[in-house]
Amino acid sequence: MRFLAVSTFALLASLGALACDHQAVSPLPETLSEGGSTSSNSNSSGSSTKTTAATGGSASGGITGSGTTASGGISAQGGTSSTTSSVSTGGKSAASGGTSAKGGTSTATGGTSTSSAVGGTSAVGGTKATGGSLAMGGASATGGAPTMGGTKATGGAPATGGTKATGGAPATGGTTAGSVTVPKITNGQNGTTSRYWDCCMPSCSWSANASGKSPVKVCGKDGTSFTSESAKNACDNGGGYMCYWGAPWSVSNTVSYGYAAFNGVACGTCFQLDFTGSGINASGLSGKSMIVQAINIGSIAQGQFDLLIPGGGVGAMNACTSNGNQWNGAAVGDQYGGLLKTCNDDCSCAKQKCQSVFGSMPALLAGCNWFTDWFGCADNPGVVYKQVSCPSDITSKSGESG
Repeated sequence: MRFLAVSTFALLASLGALACDHQAVSPLPETLSEGGSTSSNSNSSGSSTKTTAATGGSASGGITGSGTTASGGISAQGGTSSTTSSVSTGGKSAASGGTSAKGGTSTATGGTSTSSAVGGTSAVGGTKATGGSLAMGGASATGGAPTMGGTKATGGAPATGGTKATGGAPATGGTTAGSVTVPKITNGQNGTTSRYWDCCMPSCSWSANASGKSPVKVCGKDGTSFTSESAKNACDNGGGYMCYWGAPWSVSNTVSYGYAAFNGVACGTCFQLDFTGSGINASGLSGKSMIVQAINIGSIAQGQFDLLIPGGGVGAMNACTSNGNQWNGAAVGDQYGGLLKTCNDDCSCAKQKCQSVFGSMPALLAGCNWFTDWFGCADNPGVVYKQVSCPSDITSKSGESG
């Protein structure tokens, strides 16, 4: 009995505590949402009807609260809960074309939200903002106006080494700065050289001697204007002379081009001569080379190249100061050996003679100066030789292919 009385007393105390708790939460907010507050819309009379309802008022495990029932009000089951937002029925009818928020700003569960406008001021088809003005990351700029690295300059205006000079006008004898090189001869033959300029037509100028090729070009007495290959040789008092293009010229510090008399080969054949450094004044030629085209024959030995060099001596034939007398009795030096022999192998003297004899004939002066400068006044230097293809610079002057 004592146990039952204590239990009954405890039960009554608990019920009293619950009654006190209910009174603390009974004045519920007029409008509730789950975890936040909700604002209602206006009714048709312009006043807001806000009701708190408990449908049935039943709360499992709690005190049943009864009150004025409002359809769509707040029902609390097991605690204070908002099932729906307050609803305003009636109100102004929808105005077509007005400003519309179809469905209003949507309810946010657990956050501050506004309820749907079922009535109220409504505009169907009004200005619609779906999440505000659409700005897909702002005004689109794909890198701005394309510059591809700015104004493109590919090295500026192309300059291929500056103004290109392709050798300029063909050099007729003399020394020309260049970069031509040739490989040294292997398995060549030993030979000798000599020099001459007799002013006569070369033997390869006659078609019968040209081996089916175009004959070597022939010039008139001025040495520069071309004449017929059928002209009579000036050495026979005719009008056909050796052209001044026959003077040698350098194409680099170590290579020169020219023409020669050489026996036993077809007209137009070219040879490379590698100077060995043997001979009088010839040590400076060691390591240098010359490519010559055979355009004449003569009373010369086997393996001897008689190089065409202005002032080199007229040799056995002479159309320079006799017969054709191309140079009107100029002092051309010794018959064999020319100006250098007249100067007793003194190169500085020979250079002065070049100027005095050929000063009025630039092409021949250049060839004579080549002899004193590039060739170093070498007297009949030794060579190793071998047949090679003719450079176009040589054949374009002579007119005869290799």
